[in-house]
Amino acid sequence: MCTSLTYTSAADHHFFARTMDFPTTTPWRPVFLPRQYRWQTALHESRTTRYAFLGGGRAAADFSAYLMADGVNESGITCAELYLPGVAAYAAEPQPGHINLTPQDVINWVLGEHASLADVVADLPRVTLVARRWGSDAYVYPFHWILSDRSGQTLVIEPTGGPLTAQRNPVGVLTNTPVLATHLQNLNTFLKVPGADFTGGTVTAARDYLASGAPLPTGTVPTQRFIHMALRRWGTPPMTTTAASLHQIFHWLAEVSLPYDPARRHQTNHNYTHYRAVIDISTATYTFISRKSSRLQQMTLTPEMAAQRHYPHAYPAE
Repeated sequence: MCTSLTYTSAADHHFFARTMDFPTTTPWRPVFLPRQYRWQTALHESRTTRYAFLGGGRAAADFSAYLMADGVNESGITCAELYLPGVAAYAAEPQPGHINLTPQDVINWVLGEHASLADVVADLPRVTLVARRWGSDAYVYPFHWILSDRSGQTLVIEPTGGPLTAQRNPVGVLTNTPVLATHLQNLNTFLKVPGADFTGGTVTAARDYLASGAPLPTGTVPTQRFIHMALRRWGTPPMTTTAASLHQIFHWLAEVSLPYDPARRHQTNHNYTHYRAVIDISTATYTFISRKSSRLQQMTLTPEMAAQRHYPHAYPAE
């Protein structure tokens, strides 16, 4: 039950942000993965990164790999996974001659093996997503992915059947099911804007709605969170500084975060926000706030770090 957005400040500085909402008690933490890192897919095939990246992840309990939920690589690509239940379609078996991955492997492949979004898009037709569990996970998780880069371009990959493709995401927001096209239609319907496309009329209506002081949609339903974040994203004048942008984005993420209920801790269907993260794409800086400590951690993937660090590193969760 995650919420994500891309954001551009008044100074043309680009950001990516997300809440990580998930029904697992495994600690998520900032993780650095280096160049030439050999990792194992859930299909027990080895792959090697060409580019270092930094993001939120967790270690597999029973084989050598990190599951990354989001991140930024040294070329300035960001990628994050979000839930797509009831819609995602995966192959039953690996396909000969294809890049066979499980859904949980996608972020490592995107960020570890590509220098640009164009490279990712060009490779997608060769990828088959296979319905296999990742390590000891109980399920094959249904995902879609939001990607962005230093130009502010935002794409979405939705595996709904047939060859994988990437579509432009004009609103720069994504939550869970439904698919992006339905989210856009629902946003226009809420704002009483005709049509199903995100247009200048949608932006004007979002500004007018926010200025009116009318309440924003709330709750755990993905459509409500999508509309809430789209209204914040497009109805608010962009901040002029990086510090102000970070403060504002973290405030927006807090508005859609899901509370933790200690009484439901061991229930497999208890979704709650494990962390909030904002990536300054322009500087490859990852800012992470965990649920438990609310302590802000900040680290930057510098060229020196990418060139000189040769081993994975998991930062403290708190």
